[in-house]
Amino acid sequence: MSSPVHYITVTAPDGEVIGYAWGDATDVEWINRKASSSSAYDAGMEWYGRVREAHERGLTPLGVLNLLSHEPGVGPVTEAPDVAAIEELARIVTPADDRRLLAQLDRDDAEAWQELADAFDALTDEDRDVKWGGGQKSPSGAIQVPFPMYSQPLHRAVSALLGVGAVTPEHRWVDSPMLQVPPDGRLRPADAVRAATTVVRGEKFSDGTIDKALKSGLLDAIANSLRTWYADPDADQPSPDADPDADQPSPDAAPPVEQPSTAPTPQPRALQDAPDPTPSMCKFCGGSPAADVTFRAHRGLIIFFGFKKMDGPMCMTCGLAVYRALTTHTLCVGWWSPFSLFVFAPLTLVRNLLAVRKVKQLAAPGPGMLGPRYDPGLPIHRRPRAYVALIPVVWVLFMIVTGLSGGV
Repeated sequence: MSSPVHYITVTAPDGEVIGYAWGDATDVEWINRKASSSSAYDAGMEWYGRVREAHERGLTPLGVLNLLSHEPGVGPVTEAPDVAAIEELARIVTPADDRRLLAQLDRDDAEAWQELADAFDALTDEDRDVKWGGGQKSPSGAIQVPFPMYSQPLHRAVSALLGVGAVTPEHRWVDSPMLQVPPDGRLRPADAVRAATTVVRGEKFSDGTIDKALKSGLLDAIANSLRTWYADPDADQPSPDADPDADQPSPDAAPPVEQPSTAPTPQPRALQDAPDPTPSMCKFCGGSPAADVTFRAHRGLIIFFGFKKMDGPMCMTCGLAVYRALTTHTLCVGWWSPFSLFVFAPLTLVRNLLAVRKVKQLAAPGPGMLGPRYDPGLPIHRRPRAYVALIPVVWVLFMIVTGLSGGV
């Protein structure tokens, strides 16, 4: 039985889902969306590098996901029953994916569309009966690799597909299987673009791909679908809740929906009952519970001032460590200017005292998942640097006593 895994959804600024990073108990990996745009694919390669880099820093897989979940465009850490459920999620094709492919078609070039119609109408049975050459044995004993001998009219028909924009880099055909001709012989327009790209590009890597498409009826289905779309763009358009591809999730999976940046990622049925994301975790160690707090430090040197702030969710242990470090720093070097002595340093200390109360109310944190937990160290009253604050305090008291004595 497969073990549960966790994943995050990475979304581009325009709302397109780029892919998913997932992790189990030992490793973390990246999955690209099969139908994503070329720009999203490139972004996915960058995200793959970021995922691996974070893991190589020594973070646990769940720690990597929690760290990256704070990046812009990244969803919360979510649990899935297994990796197959995430792969199913990555296969979902949205209406936006279909529209992007249809946008590659050049509707304004009427001559190119007329050429497409004429070229396919002109194909004869002889053109469709592709002959193969090669296979002969040379005097040296080598056998020539067989190759298809496509007729000039067939070359013209393939070029016509290129002419209308039906062969596009926006469909990553190497990541998708060859489409099959539906029983009714009709392809959806976006699927026709996918099939045309796969057939024409595939011929360069595997001789006879066009011949197979001819024999199966796929090439004619591509041309007929495109011609129908050109005549009536509103015909056979995918509806938002339609199943866009034959190899997509089963009908009992959640219907694909378009994914703007504010919309949730489409969820297959296997993920619909997944638990809610983990609660707020410490930004330093990944332990929970954690409270959203801000600690400050101040430095005052005659006429120069320095301020430092550390904020975010912190567990009791890390929060106490940050509080003690910044407060000790303020007690040591936060007094050496008039404004620091009477305004900034006291205000900083008071704000830190209020913030640390929230941290002390937390329960002891669970195991950290992002890295080592901060050591709170000695209490402030046992740190020698904190007693530097007695110097300005004694000086102020001395000035007050002197003033009062002189006034008597």
